[in-house]
Amino acid sequence: MMSQKLLASLLISCAILGSSAVSAADLETNMKILAKSTKAFAEAKDTANAKQQLVVMREAAVSSKQYLPHKLEGLPLGNVQVKEYQAGLDQLVAEIDKVTALVEQGQLDQAKTEAINLV
Repeated sequence: MMSQKLLASLLISCAILGSSAVSAADLETNMKILAKSTKAFAEAKDTANAKQQLVVMREAAVSSKQYLPHKLEGLPLGNVQVKEYQAGLDQLVAEIDKVTALVEQGQLDQAKTEAINLV
């Protein structure tokens, strides 16, 4: 159930971040990676697999900061919407780090519960 919620939310995020051009294609790829890894994390049975998925998720989130969604393309970096987008990705990375810490402490079930904040 949790994996379906996470996947649905990430897929909605992908749609919102709809994109075009090369950078947008990279952003779309990152969003697909996030969705796939989030689902795999939610289904992980052991901490090693969970950590692996979290590493992939973090890399995709950090990589996404290089790109802007189509609706923000052409806006200056100081624009409020661009800053909010970047802040959202920073928050996602911070949440992934928080969940990773729980997994490293062997608290996989609690980490999965906390992962709800990733969406």
